[in-house]
Amino acid sequence: MAIKFTTVFLVTLFTFGAHTRNTFANAASSEPIVEVRPISTPDGAATRVSAVIDIGASPAAVWAVLADCARAPEVIPHLESCRIVERDISGRWDIREHIINPPLLPRIRTLVRNEFNAPRRFAFKLIGGDMRVSDGAWTLQPLNGGTRVSYDAVIAPKFSAPQFLITRALSHDFPAMLKSIQRASAR
Repeated sequence: MAIKFTTVFLVTLFTFGAHTRNTFANAASSEPIVEVRPISTPDGAATRVSAVIDIGASPAAVWAVLADCARAPEVIPHLESCRIVERDISGRWDIREHIINPPLLPRIRTLVRNEFNAPRRFAFKLIGGDMRVSDGAWTLQPLNGGTRVSYDAVIAPKFSAPQFLITRALSHDFPAMLKSIQRASAR
């Protein structure tokens, strides 16, 4: 009985994993697709967030929303402030401070270095603050009449927090953020 259950469980797990990868590879929807999962890193537990949405606006219009620090609190849930601390005069990178106040978790300050390849890729890497890791990228791919926006990042706070709270918060906030980016890009 245990072998049968294990076999069914593993087949279901592999099928779900293949379906999830296939869903991201073939996403063609104006509705956000978000996957939040705990992972192990050499430095400890973390969370990987992968997301995609198709937006009916040009990559330049979407880029304008993603790169605008002043507008960031309008599109990122629980972001209290975004402040550019330092920037490259040619616009290839900047360093930003974010203050985030998520429910049921401590207030979070991050300092990230952003690398820009406008309007295709917006990569970020944690350089200070209350997170242990916050590294990832936004990727914009032109589509007929729009843009496929993909997000992939690994995050982990320095403070102790139950994984289910982190997963729940991210699973709720990321679809809302992607829809906000979609609305702001259409203006």
